[in-house]
Amino acid sequence: MELTQRHIKKIKWTTRMAFTSLGILIFALLVNELREPLLGIKKGYAPHSFGFNFMFFLPSMLIAIGFGFAVIGRTIKHWKTWTDLNRKLMLIGLSIPAIGIWTFIIIKIFVY
Repeated sequence: MELTQRHIKKIKWTTRMAFTSLGILIFALLVNELREPLLGIKKGYAPHSFGFNFMFFLPSMLIAIGFGFAVIGRTIKHWKTWTDLNRKLMLIGLSIPAIGIWTFIIIKIFVY
């Protein structure tokens, strides 16, 4: 089965979304880890940490998880149409870290 031009564009767009999801996730985690040297926000100082988390970390994580769910949804929706199994697994694999970290954070909130 030959892919149409429309499906090729959808695959490219979904691939960009998957890489964007992973890139935003890595960037947000790096900035969060290096916030004291980069931004001067000391760990344990509540007002600055709350502002940083509320204004930067939470929105970037929500964007990353939104892209992750969108990629998985599009991949599952077009599972039979898109014929390259390696590409489909790569798209899902690039999306899983954002969803996995978000799930870990939510479980950590309720367990601890």
